Amino acid sequence: MIVIVRAFKPGDETGCTKLIRDSVMSSLGATFCGMLFKEVTFQLMILLSAIMFIFFGMPLTICLLVVPVVVVLMYVGTYVSFAAKLTEINEEVANIPRLYMSNAFSRFWVAEAFEPHLMTRHPKEVHYTIMTEEQFRQANISVSSQAKKIVGTVALCKSYRSDRSAWIKRLCVHEQYQRKGIASCLLNITVQFAIDAGYSCANIVASEYTEEGRELCLKKGFELKQIYHKSILGSYITILMYELTYRIKPTEDDYISGMDFQKEFLNQF
Repeated sequence: MIVIVRAFKPGDETGCTKLIRDSVMSSLGATFCGMLFKEVTFQLMILLSAIMFIFFGMPLTICLLVVPVVVVLMYVGTYVSFAAKLTEINEEVANIPRLYMSNAFSRFWVAEAFEPHLMTRHPKEVHYTIMTEEQFRQANISVSSQAKKIVGTVALCKSYRSDRSAWIKRLCVHEQYQRKGIASCLLNITVQFAIDAGYSCANIVASEYTEEGRELCLKKGFELKQIYHKSILGSYITILMYELTYRIKPTEDDYISGMDFQKEFLNQF
């Protein structure tokens, strides 16, 4: 059984939308639990209970109802934020040909698994041979009798900060096909495309709840660039984001910094 990593083509929209949607929603529970057990959440529960008890004279048992109310409100807020993100993603996937396939500096790839129509084993129990579209053509393998399914995606586009840097986006692999080297292959192809396109670096962002993805990027040579908080619902519900960068060649800023350092060094003599 094989997985082919190839460029996006018309007709992939449905599979990509479902895969990316499931990938985004899979972190909903972890994000909600992370928010729930933060110190600020307990502080809010205590503060509201104290206000009801002291200023409104409500019984303690009624005041304790603040706890489930805060929990429900936090879940609703997190879910609404994720739903808004899905709306944005659906619009993006619908415009993949224009956003990613219309120029030489951006691209969208999919990983497509080929399996028997009557699959008797779970994908986690199966070994898949992962190859690029070119390798697949050279191998001359017939897959006409097999079912196909999109199990991974990744995209690369120009950065809005600088034309010489790129963003890696929509890196996701179906839960049942993880730990098989698919994400690694997708990253390899994306970085190689960035090198061939003449970018100075390729950046990717991962949340605090995607530790495995961060570890994979670090193993691939990415470096931590910055850590920041992303708002989920106002300034109260936030998640920690990690921006990682893969340096391909020195940027203009690096060159200027080097020149400044050289001048400062020479001025000492």
